[in-house]
Amino acid sequence: MTTLKSINPHNGEILKTFETFSDEIIEQKIQQAHTTFLTWKDVSFDEKKKLYHNLAGEIEKNIEELATLQTLEMWMVYSQSLAGLKNTAHLARWFADNAQTLLQDESFERDGEAGKFVYDPLGIIFGIAPWNFPFNQVLRAAIPNTIAWNTTVYKHASNVPQAGARIEQLFTDAWFPEGVYTNMFIDSSKSEQVISHKYVRGVNLTWSEGAGKSVWALAWKYLKPSVLELGWNDAFIVAHNDRIKEIAEQWMKARIANNWEKCNSSKRFIVLEEYYDDFVKYAKEAMNNFKVWDPMLEATDLGPLARPDLRDEVHEQVQKTIKQWARLVIGWNKIEWEGNYYEATILADVSSEMTSYNEEVFGPVATIIKVADIEEAIKVANDSDFWLCGCVYWDDEEELKYVATHVHTGMMFINKPSGSRASLPFWGVKHSGYGKENGPDGLRAFVNKKVVMY
Repeated sequence: MTTLKSINPHNGEILKTFETFSDEIIEQKIQQAHTTFLTWKDVSFDEKKKLYHNLAGEIEKNIEELATLQTLEMWMVYSQSLAGLKNTAHLARWFADNAQTLLQDESFERDGEAGKFVYDPLGIIFGIAPWNFPFNQVLRAAIPNTIAWNTTVYKHASNVPQAGARIEQLFTDAWFPEGVYTNMFIDSSKSEQVISHKYVRGVNLTWSEGAGKSVWALAWKYLKPSVLELGWNDAFIVAHNDRIKEIAEQWMKARIANNWEKCNSSKRFIVLEEYYDDFVKYAKEAMNNFKVWDPMLEATDLGPLARPDLRDEVHEQVQKTIKQWARLVIGWNKIEWEGNYYEATILADVSSEMTSYNEEVFGPVATIIKVADIEEAIKVANDSDFWLCGCVYWDDEEELKYVATHVHTGMMFINKPSGSRASLPFWGVKHSGYGKENGPDGLRAFVNKKVVMY
């Protein structure tokens, strides 16, 4: 067996260690999840509604402790950690209040025959979670998957094991039956063992493109449905308007969330040439005002990255892009403090052959691209393998509709930063994955829409 270490990214302190599960324990956990599934699928919506409201209450009751744990383990700024957990409690309540309506039987009459659609659960869903939102990313999938009568076993990221264990405890404290949600202390080498198990009927992963390809291959090999949320290099189009300073400031505020380690924040900024110089200037001014320091402090805007290797990867991508003749506006250095700090960085005059144009930079780096007109902006926006969210800022409503329909993306945000809502589907296209989380589609991601004919 190996160990999982919870390490404080601010100072490198080992907070706690956990032993990974043996094959025998993995089997026991899956068997328990299956045993629970056999009775959980018969629990009424009224009872489940109470349980998920209990879960929301447990999050809110312990929100300061949970936010502190999240900050200490992966170093999200504490104020943002609190806000994210409030959204997670809201998510639990939304599914609690809407699941019955969205999963109720649907009667129909077709070709003179009567019938109904019935939603049936599949069984155990294996979840694989990232580290960047240790509570919300897990529960955004686990709540709808389990309220739709499935049970779930979850492999959390190796650098946030305390969050993984704490989520299971939240379900326990909310009076869920044992086995509805199970934390799995395993490494990636055990994924095939879990996916191949006869009682595991689906896979829900949020991670990188490489991890997605590996998990997809295993799910395909064992004929298991999957939902994959993968890489992102989303575009933010600045078109005709008279609010360039406001837009640059709003962009910066949205982009710095979670130390820029956020999947659905814009990373490529595509600006019409008539506004380009002003946008770069105002973006730099806004960047200069950010306070970089300990994320537990109220005044901090930007903390360290979650791991040393993540900071090194960001620095390498920035160096490559500069060597390819991008213009450095601000930043680009590792900050030589204890912890994985990196300067907030702006790269301008970026073109299609450069690294940050083509790769997702998961850290405090913004890529700014100049275009001649809106048709070129759309072309550049679509010139990516990754598409989760898109943003466009423009004063012309009809033109906004044109851009929204011609940019290839899972979600499009008009005159506002990208985000997620419990009630709306969250998904990407191209190499950003397939399948949906959140909303009615996320609730039905791992159920069988069965036809019953009379």
